[in-house]
Amino acid sequence: MYDLIVIGMGIGGITAGIYAKRGNLNVLLLDKGTPGGMLNNIETIGNYPGLPNVKGDDFGDKLLEQVKDLEIPYKFEEVINVEVNKDIKKVVTSKGSYECKYLIIATGTKPKFLGLDNEKDLLGRGISTCATCDGAFYKDKDIAVVGSGSSALQESLYLAKLCHKIYLLNRKNRFKGEKILESKVKKSDNIEIIYEVNIKEYRETDGKISSIILDNGKTLEVAGVFIYIGYKPNTDIFTNLGITDEMGYIKVDEKYETSIDGVYAIGDVIKKNVYQLITAASDAVYAVSNITKIAN
Repeated sequence: MYDLIVIGMGIGGITAGIYAKRGNLNVLLLDKGTPGGMLNNIETIGNYPGLPNVKGDDFGDKLLEQVKDLEIPYKFEEVINVEVNKDIKKVVTSKGSYECKYLIIATGTKPKFLGLDNEKDLLGRGISTCATCDGAFYKDKDIAVVGSGSSALQESLYLAKLCHKIYLLNRKNRFKGEKILESKVKKSDNIEIIYEVNIKEYRETDGKISSIILDNGKTLEVAGVFIYIGYKPNTDIFTNLGITDEMGYIKVDEKYETSIDGVYAIGDVIKKNVYQLITAASDAVYAVSNITKIAN
């Protein structure tokens, strides 16, 4: 049995693993995908201290390298259920099950979609939420980006280096992302900003997006649509534990502990004022410090 299991290997989860190892805890990291989490969807990170303009996937690689150097056990298995029986937490994965005394949930977020009828069917066939993953498929083509935050601005700048033209569709009358990114977008020759508009319909040809109809009556001929309208906590498998609020965020106290003794949550799965890489790492430090005091 492990002292601590951390579900999620984004920056929060890996930081938790590092501090648990340094605190002499027998720890296991679990993740269903690529280490670094959402880092792998970011082309360049410009606001992390000491790592100016680091590539997102490079940052993820560095985190995994540190895990290996410290000999922190990790497994790439999808967690499908968590069971709590008094002091023992059982984590069930697609390949087996593991028991621990303490559990940290660091599963991050997943993208929101517009909710149009054929949207999910068009994922990978014109609709994407990851410019660094799919941008190369739209080289020299016209595409649309939907969003008003930093992600939409940053990914528009990345796509502008690949695509012929970007229609940046802002459903609001202003941007809410970083001003430096907004300024760069407005200076870009091949990004056209359209304010206060929504996509009303996706049009397909041979099973792929060929155009979109806006609610202002205009039709845009585009080969792809990249959606950045926010994220929601990736907590579906934990709803049976009764620790989430109506929005799906996990409720924690000042020690990052939930209403279940020994079950903690950190990073983007909890409700807080600032969602940044550095705050997710900070959450991990506080949570593990509190666990270490009890466990030792």
